[in-house]
Amino acid sequence: MFKLPKLTKKERAWVIYDIANSAFVLTVITVLFPILYETMFAQAEGISHLDKVLDVNGVKVANAAYGDVWARGSQIFKYLTSGIALTVAILSPVMGSWSNYAGNKKKFFRIFLLMAILGGVGLAIPGLGWVTLLVIFTISSIGYNLTNVVYDAFLVDVTEEDRMDEISAQGFAWGYIGSLIPFFIGVIPYALVTFKIIDPGIMFLGSSIEAITISFAFIVSLAWWWYYSQPILNDVDQTYSIEQEGNSLGKSLKRLGTTFKEIKSYKYIFIFLIAYLLYIDVVNSVIRLAVNIGSDLFVSAPVMLGVIVMVQIIAFPSAIIYGRLTKKHGAKKMIYYGIFIYAIGVYVVTLIQADSTYLMWIVGALIGTAQGGIQSVSRSYFAKMVPYEKANDFFGFFSVFGRFGGIVSPFIIAYFSGRMATGVNGAVMLLLIPLAIASILLIFVNPPKNEKLHTSE
Repeated sequence: MFKLPKLTKKERAWVIYDIANSAFVLTVITVLFPILYETMFAQAEGISHLDKVLDVNGVKVANAAYGDVWARGSQIFKYLTSGIALTVAILSPVMGSWSNYAGNKKKFFRIFLLMAILGGVGLAIPGLGWVTLLVIFTISSIGYNLTNVVYDAFLVDVTEEDRMDEISAQGFAWGYIGSLIPFFIGVIPYALVTFKIIDPGIMFLGSSIEAITISFAFIVSLAWWWYYSQPILNDVDQTYSIEQEGNSLGKSLKRLGTTFKEIKSYKYIFIFLIAYLLYIDVVNSVIRLAVNIGSDLFVSAPVMLGVIVMVQIIAFPSAIIYGRLTKKHGAKKMIYYGIFIYAIGVYVVTLIQADSTYLMWIVGALIGTAQGGIQSVSRSYFAKMVPYEKANDFFGFFSVFGRFGGIVSPFIIAYFSGRMATGVNGAVMLLLIPLAIASILLIFVNPPKNEKLHTSE
């Protein structure tokens, strides 16, 4: 078990869960599922994903034939990503409000966790077609995201207000570095195939050896996720709650309207949520579509693996530093910093071509310094604004805005990449627009000092 210094038992359990689920995010969502999907889609279309880049007289050239085939598969994946985000966005406030009743938070956490992990096990079954894989991935992703709705709301139950920035940052930081352990263990067989130490042409149980190694990596990450979920399941309980009523779901739905009105009455919270929706849209899209966009730009799988590992390593100290700098400079300034870094990263992505994929390393270095920090500071900044006894209700809306912040960017990239002369490069450039608008809106987010928000009395 991880020994994290200077944390209470509850704080440690909460942080360790970030280590647990980050393994799934890194191994499955970010890296290997997009690769598995591309492999199976290309196979169904009668072409190998290994042929995406051709070597012509020592010069790497994009394979136009493969590009034409993969453009459809990539577009489907981006639209699916938007669809998952939309589904979670609709469900999140309902689940957040319903879990506000005494005893519900832990119960729903268990249900969604089981849904996500069983879905992940389904993804590890060899030989599934790309359509089946997308269906199971959707189920598992929804479970994962709904688990996080409850997990984020648990922050007010495990620590005091003056420690929220630090604890939130610790969660993201240790999540980034801790997830590398199961990732490295699980990815070793896949790496041996990728670097052709093991013949990629080997078939086993009717599936390619590459698909089998990906299944192994999935199982490792899922086992890790389940094991390191035990501390939060055993040591964290719901502190702030509402007493159970007869029809708690019906009451929850009615209370959603009331909560939305309350959020609107806190104008600085409402404006922050709009700004958050815009900038976290880009952040979430970078996390979920990194490998997919890399494939569109003909970045090889080994390079993408290296870049993503580098991001995780850089993100670990960066998230902790972010939390500490927030105490000195304030949350809003640090969010501005993160937005600025993402804007630079987006611009560099637009410069990547088949012969300049090395630029992806620069993008990774930039994103690594800001990714965990902007997420953790946003979460703790919001947590300090809301009434604690209604934290689940408010975090339900925080989650709905965050989940909507994963719909627009994938849709923009999918839609415009096929309609712009510059392809995916030009479509990615459009992501600068939501970042700019978010920066303007944040100017108007000024919570009043010393206002007694954390009690209904």
